[in-house]
Amino acid sequence: MEINNLIPNNASNILFDRFEIIDTLKKDQHTSVYLANHVYLGKKIILKTLSALELPDQTFLDRFKREAKILARLDHPNLIKVLDFGTAGDNFYISFEYFEGKNLRKIIKENNLSNEQKIYLSVQLFKALSIAHQNGVVHRDIKPENILVNTKLELKIADFGLAFVRDDLFLTHKSSIVGTPGYMSPEQIRGQELTPQTDLFSSGIVIYELFTGKNPFIGKDINDTINNILNFNIEKEIKLSSIPSEIQNALLNLLHKNFNKRTKTALDALNYFGIIEYNKPQPVAELPRKGKIKVSILYLSAVVIIIIALVRVFTPADDVQKTDDNLIREDVNTAPKENLNKNDKVTETKTATNIGLETKKKPVTKKENNIEKVTYGELFVEANPWAEIYINNRKIETTPLEQGIQLDAGSYELRLVHPDFPSYFESIEIKQNKLRTVKINFYEKVGYLDCKIYPWGEIYIDGKYKSTSPLLKPVVLMPGNYSLSIRNPGYNKDIEEVITVKAKETLTLRFNFDDLKNN
Repeated sequence: MEINNLIPNNASNILFDRFEIIDTLKKDQHTSVYLANHVYLGKKIILKTLSALELPDQTFLDRFKREAKILARLDHPNLIKVLDFGTAGDNFYISFEYFEGKNLRKIIKENNLSNEQKIYLSVQLFKALSIAHQNGVVHRDIKPENILVNTKLELKIADFGLAFVRDDLFLTHKSSIVGTPGYMSPEQIRGQELTPQTDLFSSGIVIYELFTGKNPFIGKDINDTINNILNFNIEKEIKLSSIPSEIQNALLNLLHKNFNKRTKTALDALNYFGIIEYNKPQPVAELPRKGKIKVSILYLSAVVIIIIALVRVFTPADDVQKTDDNLIREDVNTAPKENLNKNDKVTETKTATNIGLETKKKPVTKKENNIEKVTYGELFVEANPWAEIYINNRKIETTPLEQGIQLDAGSYELRLVHPDFPSYFESIEIKQNKLRTVKINFYEKVGYLDCKIYPWGEIYIDGKYKSTSPLLKPVVLMPGNYSLSIRNPGYNKDIEEVITVKAKETLTLRFNFDDLKNN
C-alpha cells in the first residue's frame, strides 16, 4: 500500500485510522511531514511518515526507526518528544509533539534578538545536549535548521535521524561520515569515532552564527568548507571582537580543532556563562530589538510537566496496535537491527506485515525408535570489525554473536556485509549436530585506492561512482584489476587508467587535469 494512496485530499480524512490531517508541511519521494490531530490523544501533533516501498537502501528505514527509539529515551523541555511510533501496511510513522515556532535559521536571518536573548537560547541548547549526552546520545547534526524556537524564546532540538547511542552494540557504524558539512567537527569529517564533543563543536558554530549572522567556515563549495574546518586557527582567523566576552571565551573552547583541548561536556559549556541555570528573559515581542547583556543569576521559576496518556486501541488486522536533510550521505548499504530498551517510553507498533523482523524457529528434530535425532547444525561467524549476516539473501543476525545460528543441515549461500567494505561471499555446508565457523578480517581481504587530484575530480571504478576528491578516506576495493575514470565537468577530457589493487596495500595516485591541456 503506497503512502500516496493514504493521503487525504481534504483535512477531514483520517490517516492510519488515528491521524486527522490538517496540513502538509513537507513531502518528497519517500517521506512526508504533516500537521495533524491525533484522534485518540485529542491534540495537535506533527506526523512524519515513510513509505518502505522502493527505498534506495535500508539506511532510510533504519534512520527513521532509530530517530523514534532515541527520542523515546529522552525527556527534557528542550528536546522534541515522540508520542507514537508504528507501522501500517508498508508505511512507518512517528508522531511528535506539536511545537509552534521557527527554526533558528529564520531567527538568525531576522536578526531582532538582543544579546541577552541570544545567551538564553545558547543556555537552553547546552541544557538539551547535556541531557542527550548523559543518556549516551550523540546528535551528529546540530545546525540552525534542527533547532526550533517559539515566540516565548523556548528552544527545542529536533531531527535525531542521524543520532546514535554510544552504548548501542547493534549500531556499529558510529564513525560513518554523516552530517551537514558546514557544521561538522574535524573528527567527524575524518570519519573518526565520535563523542559528545562533536556536538559541542557544531554548537559553537551555531552560537557564533547566532551572534554574528555568519558561519565562519562556509567556503565557495563543500571542499572549501571542509578545508576551512580542518585547517583554521580560531584565535587568528575567526573574528570575536563583536561578541560578548563570555561568549568569546565559550567559543574559544568549543571550537578547538583538537577535541582533547575542546570543552569536554555540555555542563562545562554552561559554566562559561558563570551559571548552571539561567533566568528566562521576556518573550521576543516584549523586548527591545537590541540591548546590552544583563545576566541574572536565578533559577528557572517553573517546570512544566506534561503527562501523555497512552490509549490502547484494538483495531482490525491492517490497523496498528500498541505493544511493548543538505547532508553527506551515510555510506551504508544495509544497517543493523536495533533493539528497543525496556525502559523506553515509546514502543514500536507492529502489524501482521512487519518489515525486517525475524522469527526464531525451534530446532528441527526427528524421532527414531523414540529417540530424538538432531537434524540441524550451527553456524558461528567472527568478523573484524563486524558484519551483517545474510543467509540465502535473508538477513539473520549482526556480529558479534552471543551464540551460534541454528540451521537445518544442508547447503547455504553466506554473505557478510559491512558498509565500508565490499561484501564477502561463501558457500557453506551445515552438517547435523556440527558447528561450522567462519572467520573473516575485512582489513586483510581488501586493498585501498587514494587519489590526489588537482583541482578535484569525481572517481569512477568500472563505471560506477565511488567518491569525490579530496577524499576523506581511501576507496576500499577487493584485490584485482579495475578501470579508473576521473571526471571534472570543467574539463573536456576524463583521466583514464587501468589499475591493480593488492590486498592490505594502498595504491596512491596523483593526477592534474591541467596536464590534459598539454596533451
